[in-house]
Amino acid sequence: MEAYIKKYIITGAPGTGKTTLINALEEEYPCMHEVSRKVIICEQEGVGNGMPWGDLDRFAALVYEASLQALDLSPNAYFTDRSILDLIAYLEVAGKPIPSQLVRFPYKEKFRKKVFFTPTWEDIYHKDEQRLQEFDYCLALEQALLKIYAEKRFDIVKLPKDTVSIRVNFVHTFVKT
Repeated sequence: MEAYIKKYIITGAPGTGKTTLINALEEEYPCMHEVSRKVIICEQEGVGNGMPWGDLDRFAALVYEASLQALDLSPNAYFTDRSILDLIAYLEVAGKPIPSQLVRFPYKEKFRKKVFFTPTWEDIYHKDEQRLQEFDYCLALEQALLKIYAEKRFDIVKLPKDTVSIRVNFVHTFVKT
């Protein structure tokens, strides 16, 4: 059995370049890909409504379970596209209660203290089949994400609004292998 490596989280609102950055980092490091998009696709294909703009409680439960599985299946991943903590931000923006498993989750055991944050960036934001949120919603979610990560005492490093290669180089200045 492989030893578990604490992951660096790359987080931010939808459409801020997280997945593009993860894909670029994957050329050098094992990475864990975004679980929430996979859940949305499965729900759309199965005619479910467990999406951030649909049944948010179902979405949160599905993403939580899929994230646990992904963490188990990716012990050597160095970076992760989002984390379970993001679910709290989604629920708070919607005014929903936070499930106890999200409050109790051992974040510090699974993730490194430093979190890379991709800021909202209207120039690159676009909707797609799994990203239906309006840009204003993304701004509200960004504030909730910053608040939640700060409350959990993570060190937030905001990435520049720049090219992928500059973002990768920026991440390299903070990462210790």
